Amino acid sequence: MSPRAVAGRRVVVGLLVVLPLVWAWRRAVPAGSEVVNRGGIPLVADLMASALRPDLSADFLAVVLDAAGVTLVFAALGTAAALVVGLLGGLVLSDVAWGQRPPRVVRWVRVVLRGALVAVRSIHELIWALLFVSVLGLDPLVAVLAIALPFGAQTAKVFGEILDGVPPGPVRTLRATGSRPVSALAYTLFPAAAPILLSYSFYRFECAIRSAVILGVVGIGGLGQELVVSLQSRNWDQVWTLVGAVLLLSAVADLWSTRLRGDLAVVSCADWSGGKARRRRPTLPVPSGAGDGATRRSARAERSWWARGTALLAAPALAWAWVSSDVSFSGLTSPRTRDLTGRLLDDMWPPVLPPGGWPTLTGAVLDTLAMAVLAMAVAVVVTMLVGPWATRPHRGPMDEHTSLLTGLVRGFLWWASRVVLLKLRSVPPTVWAVIALLVLFPGILPGALALGIYTGGILGRLVAEAWESIDTRPRDALRVVGVRRWLASTAATTPPSVHYLVTYTLYRFEICVRETAIVGVVGAAGLGRLFAENLAIFRFPVITTLLAASFVVSVAAELAGRRLRRAFSA
Repeated sequence: MSPRAVAGRRVVVGLLVVLPLVWAWRRAVPAGSEVVNRGGIPLVADLMASALRPDLSADFLAVVLDAAGVTLVFAALGTAAALVVGLLGGLVLSDVAWGQRPPRVVRWVRVVLRGALVAVRSIHELIWALLFVSVLGLDPLVAVLAIALPFGAQTAKVFGEILDGVPPGPVRTLRATGSRPVSALAYTLFPAAAPILLSYSFYRFECAIRSAVILGVVGIGGLGQELVVSLQSRNWDQVWTLVGAVLLLSAVADLWSTRLRGDLAVVSCADWSGGKARRRRPTLPVPSGAGDGATRRSARAERSWWARGTALLAAPALAWAWVSSDVSFSGLTSPRTRDLTGRLLDDMWPPVLPPGGWPTLTGAVLDTLAMAVLAMAVAVVVTMLVGPWATRPHRGPMDEHTSLLTGLVRGFLWWASRVVLLKLRSVPPTVWAVIALLVLFPGILPGALALGIYTGGILGRLVAEAWESIDTRPRDALRVVGVRRWLASTAATTPPSVHYLVTYTLYRFEICVRETAIVGVVGAAGLGRLFAENLAIFRFPVITTLLAASFVVSVAAELAGRRLRRAFSA
């Protein structure tokens, strides 16, 4: 590529970054508008001052414990239902499971299923919960279904990719010898894919805990509901106790999930979130000539007691969750549910525009996009400030003489930055939005700030894990020939680091567009706010229009993000 072409491409990339940011900022902060609500600053000061004296009374701790149990139950049952959907959907979508020439019926089912899965996962679980509340009321089943549907759609896509990542030779051999399809899959496909399927399932459980907290906004119980109630009643000491409970729950799930992924599939959270399931083969045998590291990883996977313990705990834990909860699927088939569902579908058709017509709908869509752009800008800033310290340093041959004090300081910074990222992503964006709305007037900016802080915790973790996988041999080679440490690190690791940052930023932007509905529901802006306003007055034909608009925006963002990622990788 000529220097002029390289320069031209850099200008285009620069414009693709700067122009959306300028447009989003001007839309969020029109000229002459007042942004800061000075009357809310004392409230935030009171909130911060209460951080050192959380409510630790026995009565309130009992409430927190009960709410944490409800959150865990919702997450466990929602994940279990999502895995059932994902396993069935993944089998239909898998090429390896059906062979090279699947029947025509299967090919048609796949086309319909792929479209349905995209539609289902384009709607955030919070919107699903609001719709289910219209039919089922404040039933615990609402939380389970709201998690199971979008998570099941996402899991089906990933499970299909995982199954296709298994070498097809054994399956084809058994099928060629006359084995039944079910037997061939049971003896070859599933055993080979089991480790990576299990690790992904626990990763979904980790995500479901965060979603169960978010669903508390609807009023169906759990830590999220207690957080919103405490924030609205300004019981700041209770807020910090609940935040601590959410952090503890997230930390345990995070550590367990990380250990499980490391033991079983040698796959990082960044791989799952970036859709790289097919790049890592789940096969455990180590090829001849593999290094000691690969041998150790394989042996570790085979004897992982974390995996065995998790598998053994899964069934009794689900049984406990089912028994201890009031969840019952009988409500789905009751005459009342059928009647309300029929009325809801009748009310939703035909779709109509919201009051104000196309300008209102178009404005909400543009607000949603502007919020997502600004949120990602905040998330990138958080990642660049915290991410480098959250990356576990690689020790090269020139690092043998590193002082003990330097090692201790580096280790402290690593743990501190990991805790900061955990805090940012554990607190639901709805809570960040409520806090932001104390000091900022309702609009795009508080929603973008809340979503950016939350996404920064996720993006920072993804990028930090990806940075840990960067090959450091070029850096070590530069240091051996006398290049100074900071210069060698900058020259050798900056290009791949930027690549990971851009790739995961584009990926999270797709998610962020969908998640703007969360902060919109609590009064920020965008399509989420229109959803909440129209659902509150049962204007269901408008809801249909908003669902269609949300679907179009989500799919457009996904396609654009995928195209940009491919262009950037090329």
